[in-house]
Amino acid sequence: MTNSTKTKVLSYLKIHTNNKTDKTVTPARSGIQQQHVVGRFINTEKNSKPPIPKQLPNSSVYFGIKRVDEFQWLQNSENHEVLKYIKAENEYTESLMKRTNSLQRRLSHELRRKLITQGIMAPIKTLVDGYEYYTISTKYGLKYCRNKKGFPPIEEVLLDSKWLAGTKKSIRSLLISPDHNILAYLIEQEEGIFNFVWGSNSKMVYYTITDEQLRPYKVYAHQIGSSPQHDILIYEDYDKSSFVDITSFIAINSNSFSTSEVRIFDAYHDFSKGIPELKLIEPRSSGLEYYVDHHNGFLYILTNSANTRNFKLVRASLDNCNKRNWKTIFSFKNNELIEDIDIFRKFAVIFAKREGLPIIFCYNFDSHDVHQIELPTKFCVVSPETNINYDTDIVRFTCDSPFAHQSIYEYNMETRKLHSIRSNPIHSKYINYITHFPNYCNILIESDFDHNLYTCHRIYVNSKDGSKIPITLLHKRSLVLDNKNPVLIRSYGAYGVSTVPDFQLEHFSLLERGWVIALAHVRGGSELGHTWYDQGRLMNKKNSITDLISVIEYLIEAGYSNQSLIASMGSSAGGLLLGAAFNMRPDLFRAIILRVPFLDPLSSMLNPDLPLTRIEYNEWGNPLEDKKTYEYLASYAPYDNISTLRSQQTRSILVTAAMKDQRVSYWHPLKWVARMRTRQSTDHNGNLLILKIDMEGGHFGDEIDQSDRIKNVAFELAFLISQVQKTE
Repeated sequence: MTNSTKTKVLSYLKIHTNNKTDKTVTPARSGIQQQHVVGRFINTEKNSKPPIPKQLPNSSVYFGIKRVDEFQWLQNSENHEVLKYIKAENEYTESLMKRTNSLQRRLSHELRRKLITQGIMAPIKTLVDGYEYYTISTKYGLKYCRNKKGFPPIEEVLLDSKWLAGTKKSIRSLLISPDHNILAYLIEQEEGIFNFVWGSNSKMVYYTITDEQLRPYKVYAHQIGSSPQHDILIYEDYDKSSFVDITSFIAINSNSFSTSEVRIFDAYHDFSKGIPELKLIEPRSSGLEYYVDHHNGFLYILTNSANTRNFKLVRASLDNCNKRNWKTIFSFKNNELIEDIDIFRKFAVIFAKREGLPIIFCYNFDSHDVHQIELPTKFCVVSPETNINYDTDIVRFTCDSPFAHQSIYEYNMETRKLHSIRSNPIHSKYINYITHFPNYCNILIESDFDHNLYTCHRIYVNSKDGSKIPITLLHKRSLVLDNKNPVLIRSYGAYGVSTVPDFQLEHFSLLERGWVIALAHVRGGSELGHTWYDQGRLMNKKNSITDLISVIEYLIEAGYSNQSLIASMGSSAGGLLLGAAFNMRPDLFRAIILRVPFLDPLSSMLNPDLPLTRIEYNEWGNPLEDKKTYEYLASYAPYDNISTLRSQQTRSILVTAAMKDQRVSYWHPLKWVARMRTRQSTDHNGNLLILKIDMEGGHFGDEIDQSDRIKNVAFELAFLISQVQKTE
C-alpha cells in the first residue's frame, strides 16, 4: 500500500468529536388502480417495442463442455453500446409504466402515512461514564448528541449527518474514544476502509482496508494526530477466500464461510516499542468457525467445534486458549442456532433462534445459572441494541414484529423484569379505495389499522424429498380458502440467511387489500439450524428451488390462491432462487419481481478476479476445478436455463439493477432480460417484461433518501397490483 493510497484511504475515516449508528427503515408497497388500468397494460405510448440488443456469441469450453454467451459483451460498462441499451430499457420501462403514475403517487402517499408515528418521541439515552449519548432524527438524517450528566444538561451535537444529504453516501459506523474526547466515524465508500476500532488508550485507531476484490485483508494502526503515511501494518491475510475484521479488545478475525482464525493483542500496546505480538487462538482448519470475546481474564468463544453445527459457548483462559483447552459452558439443541452474544460484567446475553424464531438467554458468570427472557411476541425479529455500558444489569434490544413499528425493550438481568422503553403501534390512517364497476366510482374510507383483524401463524409443507418446509403466513383472520386470494411469496434461501417475519410497510397495504403474505423458509437459510443451510447450498442447491415450488403448489392445493393470483419477489441470491424456480415452473406465477438478482452465477464463479467470487466458492462451489460442480451449477443457473419454448402462460416480470452494485453486478439482470427477449415471447397478450436500472444506486438502493425509497417501492407495487389484482 503506497503512501498516497494510505492518505486517500484515511481521508475516509473522519476524526470528529462521537457515538453510534442507526439504520433507516425500509419502506414498501401497495395501492389501488386507476379506473383505466385494470390488470393489464394497453400501451399506446412511443417506445412501445422492447429493445432487442445485438447478439455477439462468445464461446468457451470447460471440461469438454461448450458454453455460448451471446450477451457477454454487456459486461463491459465502458462500452457505449451497453449504455445505449441500458438507456433504451429504462425508456421502455418508463413508457409502459406511465399509465400507473397516478397509482404510484397514491401508493407513495399511503406509504408515507404509514411511516407516521404518534407524537414526537424523546430520544433514548445511554449513560456511560457520566455522559448521556443519544440520536435525534431530522428530515436530513440522524443527529448524534450527548450531554454531561448533571443540571442543567448541556447538549453537544457531535455529528450532524445532514451534510451528507445529496451525496448518496451514509455513515457506516461511529465509535467514541474510551476517554470520551474524540468521535471517529466511517463513511460508506466504494473502496477503502472496511472497519475500525479504538485502542484502549484512546491514542490509536486500528482499521482494515480492502483489496481490489473488496476483500478486507490488512490491519493498520493509526496514531491520532500523526500522518496516515506513518500508519503501521500489523497484519495481512494472504488467503483470498477470507475476510479480515477487527473487533474491540483487540481481536483480528480472519473468516471465510467455513473457517476462522483469530489473533489477539494488547489494546494498550505502546507502538514506540515496535509492532505488537499477535497471539493466535487456534489455527484455521476446514469447517472450524469461532468468534472470540473477553471477560475477566477469560476468553468466551462461540464455536462449531466438535461437529456442533449450531454453535456453542466455550471458555478458555488467556494463557491457554487453544482448542484443547476450550470448556463448554452452554450448548444448543438441534433446532436452535446461536447468532450473537453481548458481554457485561455479571452476565452474558446470548441471542439465538429456535425453529427460526428468536430466543434470548442470560448466563450468570458467578452462579453459572442460565435463564431465558420471555419475549413480548412469538413472531418477531430481535436484535441487540447498542449496549456500550459494561457495568450494568440492563440489556437493551429491539423487537421487529409484522404488525407494529420497531419497539425497544430493556431487560433487567438481575430482577428478570422486561419493560418497553419505546413502542410504536400503527396509528396512522390509511385510505381504503373501493372501486365499483362498471362506472368506476371510487369511494374513499379512512380508518385506523387494527392488528386484531390479522393473523400471523406457521404451517409446514412437505418438500419433494419429504422434508418439512416452514411457511409463515400473514393474512386477514376472515380469509376464505376459495382459491381467490392474491398471494405474495417471499424467500431467500442462501448464505444461511433466514427469511424473517419483520416489519415491512408493503405488507400492510397488501394485507388490507386481501393479500396473503407467505414467507417461505426454504433450505439454504438457517431457520432450522446450520443443517438446514447445508441442505440448500453447494451440490444441494436445487433443494432450495424445489422447496419454493412445493410451497407454491401447496398454497394452490390448499385453497389459498391459484396460478393467476400468485406473485413472488426475490432479491439478490433470492433472485437466483426465484429465477430458477420460474425457469422450472413458469406456469405457477402471474407476476414476479427480481430485485438486483444474481442470475448468472456460472459466469461469476468462472471468473475468480471478480469481487467476492473466491469467497463464495463455499456457497456455490468452484466450477473451475470440478466438472460435477460445473455441470450442477449450469443445470440450475437462471441465465443458462431460459427455455427456447415459447410460453403460452400469461406472466409479467419486473427486473431491477444498479450500476454501482458491488455485490451483484448490473450485467446479471441485464443479460437475463436480453436473453429472455430473444428466447421468449414477451410484451404481448398481457405479458410484460421490463427492466429498471438505477444509474447511481448500489445493491441496497438509496439508503439515505427515504423519499426515493418510497417512490421505488410504490413503483414496484403499482406493477404488482396492476398485473395481479385485476379488480382494482
